[in-house]
Amino acid sequence: MDKTWNNKAWFLVLPVLVLVAFSAVIPLMTVVNYSVQDTFGNNVFFWAGTEWFEELLHSDRFWEAMVRNLIFSFIILAIEVPLGIFIALNMPKKGWGVPVCLVLMALPLLIPWNVVGTIWQVFGRNDIGLLGYYVNALGFNYNYVQDPFDAWVTVIIMDVWHWTSLVVLLCYAGLVSIPDAFYQAAKIDGASRWAVFRYIQLPKMQRVLLIAVLLRFMDSFMIYT
Repeated sequence: MDKTWNNKAWFLVLPVLVLVAFSAVIPLMTVVNYSVQDTFGNNVFFWAGTEWFEELLHSDRFWEAMVRNLIFSFIILAIEVPLGIFIALNMPKKGWGVPVCLVLMALPLLIPWNVVGTIWQVFGRNDIGLLGYYVNALGFNYNYVQDPFDAWVTVIIMDVWHWTSLVVLLCYAGLVSIPDAFYQAAKIDGASRWAVFRYIQLPKMQRVLLIAVLLRFMDSFMIYT
C-alpha cells in the first residue's frame, strides 16, 4: 500500500521557517557579504574579495587565539562532562529530593551571562571578593586584572560553575529513562557498581552526552580567549 503524503503539514512549520530565516539566515548572509567588502565610511563599500580571510589566516595573533580557544574548550569539556555525570549519578531518583536538586541545578542556568560575569568580577577581586581574598590567603599571588593566566583560569571556573548544571540535567534525564528492570537484572547477576555504570547507565546516556558535548563545545568556543 502506497504511503499518503500530506503536504499541508509544511504550512504548519512555515512560521518557524520564516522566523529562522529572519533570525539566522539573513544575518549570516549579511556577515558573509560584509566579509568580502571594505569601506572608508559614509556607508560606501567596495569589493575586497578574500583579502580579509588571507590577512586573518596569515595572522599569528589569530592562530594563537585559536589554540587558546581549543585548549579552553577541551579543559571545559574535560571538567564539566565528568563532573556532570558524577553529580547526576548521585542525585536522588525518587522522593522530595528530586525537585529540590533539579531546581538547584537549574538556578545557574537562569542567570544571564552578563550577570555571571559581574558576579565573578566582584567575587575574584582581591579587596572585596571572597575568591581573591582566600586564594591569596593560601599563598598564591592571584590577580585576574594584571595576570592573563589568572584571568584565563577565572573564566574557566566561571564557565564550569555556570554550565555544569546543563550537563547534569541532560545526564539525569538519560538516567531516569532507564527502566528498573535493567537494574534488577544487574542485581540478580551480581554486577558491580562499575559494571552497572559501564554497561547500563553510560550506554543509555550516550545520546544526551553527545548533545551536551556539542552544546558545551559550541558555547565555550565562542568565548574569545
